[in-house]
Amino acid sequence: MSTNSQDQEIDLGQIGTGIKSFLNNCLNTFFDFIFFIKKKIIIIGLLFITGIIAGVLLDNNHSYIQKMVLIPNFGSNEYLYNKISLLESKLKEDDKAFFKQIGINDIEGIGKIEIKPINGIYSFINSKDNALNFEFIKLMAEDGNIEKIIKEDITSKNYYQHQLVINTSKPFKRNELIDPILNFLQDSDHFDKLKTIYQNNVKTKIEINNQLINQIDGLILSFSQNKPSGSVTISENSGINDIINKKDELIKENQYKLLNSVEYDKIIKDQSIVANQINTSGINNKMKFIAPILFVFLYLMGYWFIKLYKNQVARIN
Repeated sequence: MSTNSQDQEIDLGQIGTGIKSFLNNCLNTFFDFIFFIKKKIIIIGLLFITGIIAGVLLDNNHSYIQKMVLIPNFGSNEYLYNKISLLESKLKEDDKAFFKQIGINDIEGIGKIEIKPINGIYSFINSKDNALNFEFIKLMAEDGNIEKIIKEDITSKNYYQHQLVINTSKPFKRNELIDPILNFLQDSDHFDKLKTIYQNNVKTKIEINNQLINQIDGLILSFSQNKPSGSVTISENSGINDIINKKDELIKENQYKLLNSVEYDKIIKDQSIVANQINTSGINNKMKFIAPILFVFLYLMGYWFIKLYKNQVARIN
């Protein structure tokens, strides 16, 4: 019993000494670093200022982003992605003749062309023109992860909106880059015919709905004029409600079609365009903050390495 107690006291004493030694080493290292900074403050200050100047100069060489939010109409989603893929391949080939043909005379400074869907799973499911989309998503997700299904190309390519991003090293006027690309996306005889047919169908449907609305108004007026007050039966009242509800549905359908007809004037509708936005992703436009820290860090690492190297040479000698 006595021996065990003494052993425990020795172990606790050793642990306490070890912790104290560790804390002292940490404290000494911290103050060594403070004294080193104080000793080298002029060199570190000069490096920091040099880093700021270098960072400002680097940040002045801006890179730019051209962004377009696009809506593919008439089932042209796959067509849109194929067109952008063609632009990407022609850019990699440096095919200046192709770009001149579509109206872009200068491809110097165009770095990357990329299109990606804007996550719109709810509008995809609730779309009036795609009533089976919800069942489609459920069926695909039965044996898999719903989040994965939502992000897969087969689903995401059919979203309502898509963002086209073009990285450039210099600013471009709209008629030099954006307009030629938008015109290039409209170049399809097949979808142009579909556009004409769809516009005519929408116009015809609205006219028919207006005629039905006028007929319903006439029925309601005729019924109210010919029926004595207070003699409406339950079945008749239910029939009037059905007619009124049908009128509301027709009005809502017309409103929906009129709102969407604004977007159906193009095969690929440009919903919004942001030109020559300064690229701030990654380290872009942040070098004024990164460069001074990097310069000081490299100096400290270099100093530490040289000191370590000298110690090792002395040890070997």
